Amino acid sequence: MKKTEAGENILLKELQLNGCITLKEATRKFGISEATARRLFTRIESKGLGIRSHGKISLPDSTYNFYRYEASEELYVKEKKQIAEEAVKLIKNGDAIFLDSGTTVCLFSMALAEALRQKNVQNIKVFTNSYMIINILNDLAEVVLIGGTYRPNRKDFCGYMAEKAMKDCHFDKCILGTDGYNVISGFTTTDFESAKICETAIERADNSIILMDSHKYKKAAVICFTKGDNISVVITDSKLPEDGVKAMKQAGINLRIVKK
Repeated sequence: MKKTEAGENILLKELQLNGCITLKEATRKFGISEATARRLFTRIESKGLGIRSHGKISLPDSTYNFYRYEASEELYVKEKKQIAEEAVKLIKNGDAIFLDSGTTVCLFSMALAEALRQKNVQNIKVFTNSYMIINILNDLAEVVLIGGTYRPNRKDFCGYMAEKAMKDCHFDKCILGTDGYNVISGFTTTDFESAKICETAIERADNSIILMDSHKYKKAAVICFTKGDNISVVITDSKLPEDGVKAMKQAGINLRIVKK
């Protein structure tokens, strides 16, 4: 492989992991000059694999709506906390639960941690593919990591090994987030790996719970993981518009709306 092609492949891998990379990051991480980084950015853009702008290159919109945990973590925190606290009320003593790696589910794990400290709920067993949730709950409950390929942008694990491990499990409940919902697409996420994790969790759980802030309504990411017919309850906030409440109920979705 030529040196230029090798450099291009390295940059592409970084781009796919993090969604974008700046010239400064490329020169620092890979020990190349700014001129070389610019040439590689140009090659990647010419192949339709990236878009250059203001000293950086990003994944094109047509690839998928790229998810970064840090960016999502800062959005609609008040609503997500309200939803998370409501969801904890559904957890019973002795439950085995699966938690996915979304930011709302991470806030749920924080609310669950407080409930465990107060002994409002006990003897919980948690399965998760989230690196963040392990750190939150590992001193308070039995936590089982569903391992696989690590994804820095989502701070989680996915892939064949994760799915295989989950298929041997049974959960009383699974708690999932979503990147978007509309009546046509259903509940969606940004990539096939995340969709497969959610699908497998729903298959292996007696009760499936989706946590969705109202801003996700009428939005759709790329991949549908359920239309909602196999979901026990969807918890959302009071900012969900009336047409959203009506549409979701007409679709047969059991809604629980958190009051202000």
